[in-house]
Amino acid sequence: MNCFWGAKDLKYPDNIYARKDWRAGIFKNYNTLNLFYVGYGGNENKTTRFREYHSEFYGIDENKIKPLVKEYTDEAHLLKPNRWYEVVITVTDGKTTFAVDGEELFCHPISRGQGDGYFAIRLWKNHVQVSDFVVRKAESQFAYSNYRRYYQEARCHAGGEKKDAVKKLREYFSQHPYRAVKSIDASQAIQMASLLGEDGRFSDLNSTEEQFERENAYQQGYENTTDDRVGIFIAGALNRIYQLADACRKGRLEKTSELTDKLWKAVVHYGNLEISRPNDKPRFHASCFAIPTAAVNIYFACTEDMDRAERGEGNKYLKNACDMLKVLGLQAYTQPLRRDETDKNVVSVERFRNHVWWVGGNALAYRSLLPVAVMYSSVPMLDVLTEVCQRGISMTSQITYDDSFWTEGFTADGAGWGHGMQCLIWGYPIDGTSSALNMLGMLNGTPWAKQLSRENADALMNFFRGGSWYYRDGYRLPCLDRNSYEYRDKEEAIPYYKMLRNVVKNWLSSFSPEEQKELQQLLAEAETNRIRMKGTEKGVYQGTRWFFNNDDLMKHTPDYHLMINMASVRCDGLESAAFADNYNFYPTDGMTLFQRHGNEYFQIMGGWDVTASPGVTAREGMERLTPVTNWRGYCSRHNFAAGAADGADYAAGGYIFEKMHGADKENVNDKGDRKVKNELLYGFKAYKGYFVLGDYLVALGAGVTNNCPDMEGHIRTTLDQTARVAPVYLWKKGKKTDVAKGSMLLDARKMKDTWVIQEGQFAYQGLPEYQANLYVASESCPAHWAKMNARNKKKSGLPEKVSVLRLWTDHGQSPKNDTYGYTVYLGKDEPARKLPFEVLRNDTLIQAVRSTDKKVVEAVFYPEAPVLKAKGLTLEVSAPCALVLRETDTECYVSVTDARMDATLKEITLVWNGQKIVVPMPQGISCGKSVTVCVKK
Repeated sequence: MNCFWGAKDLKYPDNIYARKDWRAGIFKNYNTLNLFYVGYGGNENKTTRFREYHSEFYGIDENKIKPLVKEYTDEAHLLKPNRWYEVVITVTDGKTTFAVDGEELFCHPISRGQGDGYFAIRLWKNHVQVSDFVVRKAESQFAYSNYRRYYQEARCHAGGEKKDAVKKLREYFSQHPYRAVKSIDASQAIQMASLLGEDGRFSDLNSTEEQFERENAYQQGYENTTDDRVGIFIAGALNRIYQLADACRKGRLEKTSELTDKLWKAVVHYGNLEISRPNDKPRFHASCFAIPTAAVNIYFACTEDMDRAERGEGNKYLKNACDMLKVLGLQAYTQPLRRDETDKNVVSVERFRNHVWWVGGNALAYRSLLPVAVMYSSVPMLDVLTEVCQRGISMTSQITYDDSFWTEGFTADGAGWGHGMQCLIWGYPIDGTSSALNMLGMLNGTPWAKQLSRENADALMNFFRGGSWYYRDGYRLPCLDRNSYEYRDKEEAIPYYKMLRNVVKNWLSSFSPEEQKELQQLLAEAETNRIRMKGTEKGVYQGTRWFFNNDDLMKHTPDYHLMINMASVRCDGLESAAFADNYNFYPTDGMTLFQRHGNEYFQIMGGWDVTASPGVTAREGMERLTPVTNWRGYCSRHNFAAGAADGADYAAGGYIFEKMHGADKENVNDKGDRKVKNELLYGFKAYKGYFVLGDYLVALGAGVTNNCPDMEGHIRTTLDQTARVAPVYLWKKGKKTDVAKGSMLLDARKMKDTWVIQEGQFAYQGLPEYQANLYVASESCPAHWAKMNARNKKKSGLPEKVSVLRLWTDHGQSPKNDTYGYTVYLGKDEPARKLPFEVLRNDTLIQAVRSTDKKVVEAVFYPEAPVLKAKGLTLEVSAPCALVLRETDTECYVSVTDARMDATLKEITLVWNGQKIVVPMPQGISCGKSVTVCVKK
């Protein structure tokens, strides 16, 4: 079984046949060609050899013409009679390979153009049949080789109960389309069928196809998935084929042999367009989600025909289409290529780990993995999927990142990650886990049936509890995904509602009796959009909580919701995209959100000045920002962020803010529009502290410094930018003064004990010791909904103007070690006439406050912090941290959080008024968690 390839005659480079009569089939005369040669079973079936021919040595040195590169002499690599062999030769990526039945026997490096040339089969003393000879682009051959390999592996699996279960699953998918496009009626089917030509092309799509040919679009990459015109086009064509096949199945369209031949040709035609696209440019969304889904739905809509093809029956069009559908379906497992070892075995558990495209929602939710496995009748695929589903219902954290099964999904703090360490709690974590539960549910009653493990149950309980904090009365919190600027004016169930309902309905027995009761109560409350969970422990659903994997400090009560979204180098920011939110520049810059109803921000974000995002210290100038696609968001350069929470009424937190682009971290594979600079985002620094004392938030800033003072724009710290839904007035000692619409400047130094109040909402006061001014703007702003998020272009009736209340302090253009300080009263009644706290210190070493009754001390100790001293107080810590210290008559409760998430730190020691308190630090997956201890006084 001998052949050569890449053959060329250097003497006649444009005509290899110039010396054909002289060569006359005489073997030694082929020494005048440059080529690669394999003799499989040569020398009377004793050797399998690979040689490279060098014609320049012809007549000069016979020993140098065709040196032996590699050979086999073992029986496994020699010919066996009456057996078919699949031989695949490739010339690509600087190498040429020769493989037999999926095993690569020879691989040889080549220079550019060296593999170009002619192929030939040498017939010498043999009895050989040749079938299905085809020349394909490397990408197409890659796709077909993978198909044959994994389909062969599936067919080699012995029968038994698993094979019987596969047959039942095939019956299920033949009756239940998988995430299919909408069916069409009879008239639509007749119209669509009329567009399908004898060549398997839709006539109304031909001009687009030809345009792509002229533009060489099939060979080009794309910046964003929405820009993948070719992939979207091919998916659309395949979905049409499905709709026609579905119409035939339902009797809405007559199934003639003429029509089915056209359908089979169409599958092959549009399939070839897809599998010929280059693999060196990532093929995402359409190639790994939409197209495989269309393929499995076509396959199962034509199950009887596919079964015939797999038995070797039917015409060539049917057989080719059956092959192509499995080739396309396998892209759910192969695309995009990872360029790592898992590309060599895509049916493996490791394939679905340690890569942003292959974990969480991107792993299980959007890929048609289960129906493809059933299409292949593949027991190995189902074995892998079952393990991935069960192990994927787990938690991760910064400390266990490299060891976690998934590097995104549920986080140990009760929230979740997606696209790196972003708090995309309402997308990928839910999508991945919901899909895992759904697949495991579908496999109930089969040999792959599983019960949830204790680890699975713990992960789900932790997420249901923690996730409830990211939702307020019918609205998810803003700035937790790339669609916050999409206009929303209606309440919706908490995003994990369907997953929760699935767990209660199908998996409740996996939980303890106490957990079952809790889950049932949570489901009942989720159905009302009002989650309060009365009777549960403080800090679980209500109270104060530090989300240590996401730098989020929160307080949640029946009356209000407070969220502070801090930043550190440990977390990624929030992604933005040209087709969604493209002004997500500031969500993790200390954004501080005050909500009573849950929609205070959503109703006005189309008119937001993003440089005045609530709680954020930033350089003004939104008009100078260029929208970007940024898959990693923005973070702080510093490994310092902490929140200490007692779970009930008190919390303290702080971080060092110096903005950086998330793509500048190490090992980021998707940098988005990093080339877009947006310099105004950078070049300043601040130490930002937050202290929750009952219904009061105290926000302190220190070290506010503009390191680029020549850059245009003042540095501002915004207290709030919220919807104006009620009258706004100044309030001091019971006296009210209305605030007219427009902007006004208040001299904070003369406004002691004066509150700015929005009736029924929140009250704000500047602290004159730390800021000289307080600006208040009550105004109607033009809304640019489509500019903020492209999805809004499809919506009508959006408000053209929004009523906004904005408060800020101006640090000027060149602040150096400036400060700020303000308080926000969150309660429903009037604030106290005298502030119930005092600021003990506000600088770059310590920020601290104390209640006026001296029972509560809250502090953030930055690196190299000295002893905190105040009247009746000395407090020293052994490591940078945030803490809350609350006294009773006989005890002291201390909540402490390590600000640097130091895995080697075993304890933090406090010396409080001479008393030594040792607080053990959580280890492993809980590293960075706030811990509370009680000590006797």
